[in-house]
Amino acid sequence: MLFDLKYGWRKWRGQRGIWAVLIVSLCLFCSLIGFVTNLLWLLSSDRPQWVGQTSPLVTIANQDFNANLQPTSEFDIALLKQLSMVKSVASIAIQTATVSVNTKEVPGLRIGFYSDTLLPVLGLPKPFTQQGFEAQNVILSSQFWHQHTNSGDISLLSMHYLNQALPIAGVAPASMDKIGNFQVDLWLPDRYLLLDVPQMFAENPTLYINSKTDRYGFALLKQAVPIDQLQQAYSTLKIQTPRPQGGFVDSQFTSWIIDGVELKPVERDMLHKQAWILLILMACFGFIVFSGIVSAYLQHGIVRQSEMQLKLALGGDKKQLIIQLFNENIPAFFALVVVAPLLGYGIGQYVNQIPVYRSYFEGGLSFNLGLWAAAVAISVTLYWLCSQIPMLGIMTTQFSRGRHGQISKTQKRMGQLTLIAQLTVIISVIILCLVLSVSEWTKYQKISVPTDLYSYEPKVTSPLSLALTTEQIEGQWQVDGKSIALSSAMFTALGDQDLQYKTLNNPGVTKPVNSLYVSSNFFDLLGITALTQAKLTATGLIVNKTMAMQLADELGMNHWRDVQGTTLNVSGFYYQKQLTVQGIIDDQLHFGLNQSTTPVMYLHLSIFNPLFAHRIAPVFYSRTTTPELTASRINDWASLQSPHLTYVVDGSLEQQIVNTNSAGKLLFITSFAMAVMIGLLVIFTLYYRFHFGVKVQQLKLAILLAVGGQKTSLTLQIIKLNIVLMCIAVLCSAVLLFSLDEYTIGLLGVSMLQPILWCCAVIFCSLLIVTITFLATKRILRHSISRLLQG
Repeated sequence: MLFDLKYGWRKWRGQRGIWAVLIVSLCLFCSLIGFVTNLLWLLSSDRPQWVGQTSPLVTIANQDFNANLQPTSEFDIALLKQLSMVKSVASIAIQTATVSVNTKEVPGLRIGFYSDTLLPVLGLPKPFTQQGFEAQNVILSSQFWHQHTNSGDISLLSMHYLNQALPIAGVAPASMDKIGNFQVDLWLPDRYLLLDVPQMFAENPTLYINSKTDRYGFALLKQAVPIDQLQQAYSTLKIQTPRPQGGFVDSQFTSWIIDGVELKPVERDMLHKQAWILLILMACFGFIVFSGIVSAYLQHGIVRQSEMQLKLALGGDKKQLIIQLFNENIPAFFALVVVAPLLGYGIGQYVNQIPVYRSYFEGGLSFNLGLWAAAVAISVTLYWLCSQIPMLGIMTTQFSRGRHGQISKTQKRMGQLTLIAQLTVIISVIILCLVLSVSEWTKYQKISVPTDLYSYEPKVTSPLSLALTTEQIEGQWQVDGKSIALSSAMFTALGDQDLQYKTLNNPGVTKPVNSLYVSSNFFDLLGITALTQAKLTATGLIVNKTMAMQLADELGMNHWRDVQGTTLNVSGFYYQKQLTVQGIIDDQLHFGLNQSTTPVMYLHLSIFNPLFAHRIAPVFYSRTTTPELTASRINDWASLQSPHLTYVVDGSLEQQIVNTNSAGKLLFITSFAMAVMIGLLVIFTLYYRFHFGVKVQQLKLAILLAVGGQKTSLTLQIIKLNIVLMCIAVLCSAVLLFSLDEYTIGLLGVSMLQPILWCCAVIFCSLLIVTITFLATKRILRHSISRLLQG
């Protein structure tokens, strides 16, 4: 066996570079198989491990204008039970509160208030019991238990919530520490919500609790139902059912039915999309790798065909030859078995640092030994099969005294077909990456805010009593000589539609709208384009273009510019004003790069709802090159207002807007990295392939040169043949992408059939083929005719 190892290694002399590239690529492919299959395996379950229910389940929530998950109300959750396919519903309200632990007040605890039906609907584990719910027991999270106890005796804990003692039932499983993106510290029956009802709802506390949008619902289905069908039935029912009078108004977010028990649908959808994109790219990468292996061993076999045929002619056994070839490949198998898992472990550690993976998978993406062993076994088997296909073909031919190393017509056609397939894949991958790149680039062109504009986010640790000065509200306040603008909320986090408006000619119809209270200099400092003359005062408001178009349609006006000067009745929570439209501005990216434009009205900060004005810390904006210094000066002001108020630099506003597209950015980076790896592998394999293709023809080329042929004309003939093969590959790629265009639109939201990008991909591949062919041919033809005739 040792002789076979040494002999096989010597036979790779002159091609050890391509051998190393193929082995490293194969190790990377094996690592990607393990990673992607592990990812799809973890995403295959539609519910967390602590859910004991095995029947079909769905989650009920809302979807905001940025496509993020938002809570819904108990009223809307209970509404779903009216559908015939729904057996039962349950809900969780997640709120932050202060709880007394052993006479010490612990603020900021996250409490999950659960309904009595949650136990049978989800099949909750112990210590959740119906008896515990009736006794109004509290259940501690595992993390809370470890943080607030020094001994293992749970009876030593004393807890109170709103001056009511909390009997402790036990500790929940560690897997329930985090529900969606919420770190839950305590679990309480939702009856405790009645202890925290505002005075204005004292006569009807149930109205307050049922209409408040702070819950996530779950429904147990009688049988599996298509989620689109259930969503359509629920949306229709919601439209037809009026909300209770006197409670919270509907947020006007889109109702969202999610398959399974899932409170991170955005992250899950992102990971699913990325997993399938990786699977597609991995299939392309694997094809390039294994076709490269076939190509390399085909060239290897051409050189060794006389050796194999002679051994068989002298009475050799095919079985012994196959064993010899297997022994020769042991170094490749060994490298694959050792390097691939190490590389996979490194990929796993890197992936666990990516926020979306760290957020969705608690504790990181686990390493599944069984899947990795299967990935290695599959890769070794495919490598062995691909390496033996050309060699087995050689063993079926008869020994000949003719010149060895000449390529047969069958081998030549097989090589050309492999080249066409490789070029088809690389052209398709290049087009995919170009489409993703252009799609992402187009999104970023929407950003028009100044690059030196920074925002400063308030951090509040206790209720405030804050009074802004007229100087600040009017935009005349400066810090270190820089103007400061204010707003009531973060630029990219406007929150719910907490205001409604109605036009004077339609007094009975109110419509919810997103709003933002700002200082007078807000638009100038942020560089926002005014489409009409706009000056915001306390007696009016400014609307974006989408809002103006909506108003023009409601008022029957011919053009959206005509709405300026219109008076609107604007109302909120115990709040109502008549305001005049004082200007129209361009639509802003409040809801992220991926979302459609939404009506927004901007009101003067001085008319903020007086019930909340003193409790809200504003967001500050400034244009500066030293944001940390500006934040320090703002914190000096904040320390004079309250010891519970601080400000932090939230980064440039441009970066905040970019961060709303984390899914697209991650998908683009992943796809681009895979495309680069495929491209590099293709360049290596094509160079060695063309080099060997010219080398086996060097006798023919030497004779042509000897009878007067020119090296330039011979090089052009070889380039011409490869260009013809590339044109065939372009047609194959066109047919492939055309047949898959419907699926790519559904998966990526973009079409692959874009003529300009196709032209760019074809030009790039043409230049690549010409360059590689020229370099490979030049390396052979640089020798003299006598040297070429010697082989």
